[in-house]
Amino acid sequence: MKHPNMKTKKLSFLILVFLVLHTYCQNYIGTIDTIKQKGLHKIMLSKEIRSAANENFNSLRIKDVKENEVPYTLIYNTNTVFSKFLPAKIISKKVLKDSITSLILANVSGKNQQRIVLKIANNNIIKYYTVSGSNDTENWFGLVSNKRLNYLNSKQKTFTEKVIEFPLNNYRFIRIDFDDKHSLPINILDAGVYRSKFFVQEPSIIDNFKQESITPENRKTTQLKFTANSSHKVNTIAFSITSDFFLRKAKIIVKEKRTIKKRIETYDKIIAIFQLNSKNNNTFDVRGLNTNEFYVEIENEDNPPLTIDKITFFQDPIYMVTNLNKDEKYNIIIDSTLLKPKYDIGNFISNTISSIEKTTVLNFHKVEQKSQELKKPAFWQTKTFMWVCLILGGIFVVFFALKLLKDINTES
Repeated sequence: MKHPNMKTKKLSFLILVFLVLHTYCQNYIGTIDTIKQKGLHKIMLSKEIRSAANENFNSLRIKDVKENEVPYTLIYNTNTVFSKFLPAKIISKKVLKDSITSLILANVSGKNQQRIVLKIANNNIIKYYTVSGSNDTENWFGLVSNKRLNYLNSKQKTFTEKVIEFPLNNYRFIRIDFDDKHSLPINILDAGVYRSKFFVQEPSIIDNFKQESITPENRKTTQLKFTANSSHKVNTIAFSITSDFFLRKAKIIVKEKRTIKKRIETYDKIIAIFQLNSKNNNTFDVRGLNTNEFYVEIENEDNPPLTIDKITFFQDPIYMVTNLNKDEKYNIIIDSTLLKPKYDIGNFISNTISSIEKTTVLNFHKVEQKSQELKKPAFWQTKTFMWVCLILGGIFVVFFALKLLKDINTES
């Protein structure tokens, strides 16, 4: 006898085939600004381009007037190959026996910072650490608590590089405390940051979200709803709060759906949990937030709601580097039917350039299917190809429908 779920699975498969056949491919296009000098150019991907691609850049292309692809490479803010290591000034490094290893670093530049790179001698030890900030080395304020550091063994070098991340801040001093209670101290050789030679690595502001306040029935929490017309990736969230003396637990929530016993229900998925503190700057890193709707929930308990002046969202920049000719016209397109390209240019960028010209994308917009103008469309872009797909898809659906009916009759 067939498994009782066979009919349900086959019916679901038929529905999936039907949806695939009717999926509409959304294309976008923009014009690259006039090229005044031949050579390599950098383009920072705007939040509109990233939203249209949904952070999946496999479908991203540059094309010239003849519809030929122009190779490019993507540079993320974490690409150390395009950056120079700048050592940080180490104020002190103390090892307290059977207790902690404490490393204090100075932020000499006074710029905003959210990560430190440590060079650590190879070992097979797992360490837990905390990070705090100060402006006078006397009063310290928490940034990160009880984080884990492992995989400290490189096969190519005698040391490893590990990135210690913390909320965006401009403290004059950063202290990293490693817990030595359960293992011997690790040997920290150096500390510093990577600064790009060619790209601005400061996060970009996302100002597309609209804020709405929601008052829960129990009034023990503050709920803020944020919505936008399209999804945007958020890497950092910063609170500007004017209230005094507060210490509140907060979380970011996304509404998602799941199926339980053939019933679809909506549930709260927690993306991040953090603590708002009147002693801190209340800027937090966020992972896994890429949506057009989410909530920030703050637990007030018996306290009055916080007075929040502003909440700002940031995303880390992504750059496109490509080789362009003077006065030629280029378009940047997004076509979700395309697969990830393989170009040679990424193998040469870091070794061949001393400076890169900057350019931008103009008039980036969605292209309606009926308005697409193609001088010489490929076969897969023609109506003939569409009808072939529909006919084959129809045959496919009829075949499985008949097979499903046969199975039902056999079981009955």
